[in-house]
Amino acid sequence: MTKYHLDVIWTDTANDGRELAVTLTNLSDSPLSGFTLGYTSITRTVRPSVCQNGSMVRRQANYHEYAPPAGLTLAPGDSWRFVETSLSRKALHSNDGPKSAFVILADGSAEAVSVADMQIAGFEAARAERSNFTLGVLPQPASVAVASWMARAPVHLKLEGGSVTEKRVVGGVNALARRLFTLRANPFVFVAPEGAVALRLAASATLAAEAYQIDFNGSDIVLTYGTELGLRHGLVTLAQAMMAAREDSGQFAFPFAGRIEDAPRHGWRGSHLDVSRQVYPLADVLRFVDLLAWHKLNRFHWHLTDDEGWRLEIKRLPQLTATGAHTGLDRPILPQLGHGPFGHGIFYTQEEARAVVAHGRAVGVEVMPEVDLPGHCAAAIASLPELVDPDEPESYWSIQGYGNNALNPALDATWTFTRTVLEELLAVFPFEVIHVGGDEVAPEAWLQSPKAQELMARERINGTDGLQAHYLKRVHAFLSAQGRITGGWEEVAHGGGVSPERSLLFAWTLREKTAELAALGYDVVSSPGQTYYLDMVQAGDWNEPGASWAGITPVETSYGYEAQGDDPHLALRLKGIQACIWSEHITSRERFNHQVFPRLSAIAEAAWTPEAMKDFARFSTVAPLMPKA
Repeated sequence: MTKYHLDVIWTDTANDGRELAVTLTNLSDSPLSGFTLGYTSITRTVRPSVCQNGSMVRRQANYHEYAPPAGLTLAPGDSWRFVETSLSRKALHSNDGPKSAFVILADGSAEAVSVADMQIAGFEAARAERSNFTLGVLPQPASVAVASWMARAPVHLKLEGGSVTEKRVVGGVNALARRLFTLRANPFVFVAPEGAVALRLAASATLAAEAYQIDFNGSDIVLTYGTELGLRHGLVTLAQAMMAAREDSGQFAFPFAGRIEDAPRHGWRGSHLDVSRQVYPLADVLRFVDLLAWHKLNRFHWHLTDDEGWRLEIKRLPQLTATGAHTGLDRPILPQLGHGPFGHGIFYTQEEARAVVAHGRAVGVEVMPEVDLPGHCAAAIASLPELVDPDEPESYWSIQGYGNNALNPALDATWTFTRTVLEELLAVFPFEVIHVGGDEVAPEAWLQSPKAQELMARERINGTDGLQAHYLKRVHAFLSAQGRITGGWEEVAHGGGVSPERSLLFAWTLREKTAELAALGYDVVSSPGQTYYLDMVQAGDWNEPGASWAGITPVETSYGYEAQGDDPHLALRLKGIQACIWSEHITSRERFNHQVFPRLSAIAEAAWTPEAMKDFARFSTVAPLMPKA
């Protein structure tokens, strides 16, 4: 979160005069004193400066630095405004104002300031004559009742009043919009010229945590919300509606009078991202989290490990990333899935992972990590020889073609490894659910391992499923003792399975699996490959990118699928729905955007919007406005 916010207003005055009004707002937790404000602007101050309520300290070309009146202290939420009238030129565009700014503290250090677009007076809210407009919001709110539309959408909404906490949330949504739409105006300001549409905020204990209500009354808007989550959702709705109406004023408009009442349909609205099979730099992961937030998706399932690469630093096991994060002709894991011949791979440090967690929480997205156990562990086993039973021949192969790629439940080293990984994972990721995979262990795994045979005889365990269940029950007990919930793919229920208590399973192979798991007493998230796997092809053409083991999945299929249906068990146990992005075929950003959009937008609407409010024709007009990677 940026601690400080800058609003700038340009005014043309009489006799060819001009003034630049600059307002700095303190959004931090601490009072601000003994500081100066530096900013860069192509509209320059001409010496001698003529400044009200401040003084110019120095200027070099486009760099300006101003000091407040002596002794000024800004409490959290307070603002300092100064006006400069000795200016070099008439501003013609919003980007003629400050482009960057920073608060310079007494010790010489500097803190970044979020800079809003420079504003100019002249907006006036007016009612449109037409009524056949669309609200450019995705996902579609639960209830939309618009009596009339604005003739012209506002560029910004001016926050009236507001606590410092509310201002921080507003500032956070501004920052989110700026990161995703670098060419569009920031949607909210704290200071504005006369005529600006006012936004008032009101908390309500009667609304659910993620719920909000927006009342439109000409130049006055009231956003009522349950918690900060609901406030953020309402602000995103307003931002989307303004941007859409300004992007295509023939099709979309901003409400003049009416009401939106909204709350999510499902509590779990997520997307998975496989960062093992292809490389996703940290900046791409952070942008993906932003994309989820803009879609009102609230769970990021971060698939950090697989056969092709171990992507998370484990400090007590540095070999995992020194060896397991890379493929190459000179590596234990040879080039895979578009990788080059040497040195392909990256990993995320624990500090980088914490940065993703913090970024997610700042935009309302919780991060659930996944380390895939006991299968899909070729990279881990190649890194740590002690994870191999030396007397076990290469005797089974995963569906992806890896030999002996599953952690052997009979080895003491397996549990030492597992506990070490989980302990460090818990220290990095505070979210209550830890996903441990549990999928696609080959049917004959471990059966020719003498140590596994001894364990099976001693504990009366039947086959591979029984061995996996034996291992996962131990994982489940460990996580439960730490106060966490065990997440896993549907196979976690096999072989006797882990207890449904403190478990959350993800159904993926067939649509019917969601109800089957719910009938067994498991809380479940629906992620069927036939509808929510975004690596599936969207058409049957030879050159269409993607996989097709689950069939062809056009956007209409993802949008129209109803996970809950009429099953009574799902009414109790279905926690939500989730997209899955497996990366085998995603070898470029263009392929990523082709595979993911607009299907991710479709799943976001399926997760949020009541079935009765879904309309594919309306969705198809709004989806192209959504940002991409």
